[in-house]
Amino acid sequence: MAASEYTPLLEPSTRPQDRSSRWRVLALICFIVLIQDFAEYLSQAPQTEIWLEVVTRKFCPVGQDGPECQMDRVQREVALLQGWKDTLEQVPGWFSDQLPLRLIWLGPIAQVLGGGTQVATSIMYVILADLFSDEEQITAFLYVAATVLVSEILATPLSALLMTRNIWLPYLLSPAFNAAGGLLLFLLPETLPQTPPSQPSSSEQASQRQTFRGRIRAGVDELSRSIAVIWRHRPVQLFLVVFFIAYLGMQVMKLLLLFAADRFHWTIAQASFLVPVRGFTRLLLLLVILPGISRWLIERRRMSPFTKNTRLALTSSACMGVGCLLIALSSHPAGAVLGLVVYALGSAMHLFARRIITSLVDAHHMGTLYTAIAVMQGIGVLVAGPMMATAYGWGLAQGGVWTGAPFLLVGGLYGAAGLAI
Repeated sequence: MAASEYTPLLEPSTRPQDRSSRWRVLALICFIVLIQDFAEYLSQAPQTEIWLEVVTRKFCPVGQDGPECQMDRVQREVALLQGWKDTLEQVPGWFSDQLPLRLIWLGPIAQVLGGGTQVATSIMYVILADLFSDEEQITAFLYVAATVLVSEILATPLSALLMTRNIWLPYLLSPAFNAAGGLLLFLLPETLPQTPPSQPSSSEQASQRQTFRGRIRAGVDELSRSIAVIWRHRPVQLFLVVFFIAYLGMQVMKLLLLFAADRFHWTIAQASFLVPVRGFTRLLLLLVILPGISRWLIERRRMSPFTKNTRLALTSSACMGVGCLLIALSSHPAGAVLGLVVYALGSAMHLFARRIITSLVDAHHMGTLYTAIAVMQGIGVLVAGPMMATAYGWGLAQGGVWTGAPFLLVGGLYGAAGLAI
């Protein structure tokens, strides 16, 4: 078969694991993801409400109202906190009356060990890529994505209900779920094929006795060769850009609660009910709509899997861009709900992009590829926080429709992602 820039770099490797063990590992990964994301969505709304209360006490002293209470400034400060928190991660602000709330920006120091969410996500997808064949990988990815949505649908209304009792209750339950999910990670098996031990040769023994500096140099050389192999493919480069835009754009939804509360004069608890709307639509998309469309494109339209995934990725990018524009321009809650639904219909874009880019790289380089994806994801989150906070602050200063400036910006970025695809 003739090779092209769209063919895999090397022949696919065999996967010795039997079917039942592979699906058991997938079920375990899905359960871990369910618990971890449940913890995140459980704390999302109360965290925003707590920050609003703390910042309001600073800018709106007790007994003041009206012009003296600078609510726009409160919104800008909370958006700034949210943006840089996503950039620098978080630690709980226990002593908000004595210490400045911006100390939450010191949180990422704890992630020096392990690397945080991006590394965990990268490892999870490498495990799935090791276990499943090319045809089964998209199904495994969809199951994991659907699990995230189940946690979103369940945790958000539960969080709103618990907030009516005590705003701190769901916020303090979140670390307990995180710890439980972390303990389950020890149950994950090694997924790489095991090679039988052999007697080391004299050259291998010499290699084992090499200096620490030599081992580092050898590791860097191996990493450089893997990166060079990956970056030689122009489609891989373009899809890495798509990942950067996708993860940058996803961060705008962190401002959804603030935006809806300001635009429609809601409380944070009321605004939090928008989150399950998005989650339910995405779950319907992954479990019903996409499987049906995929089957129709392959069986009726006779599309190849690569072409099908590319078309669906492009359509998803368009849906996310249009959805963001509808949210930004909405003057009524119904318009925001419609925008959320359209946005959610495109939320599988990164899954199709991941499947496409995985098909272009051999399993031997999969770890390097997924590390590159994790780096682009991390850079996207790093840039998105301050960018979205700045755009939202500027929009609040302008007033009117410009309060949706972050969503307008992201809508344009998804258009650029469509061009890259």
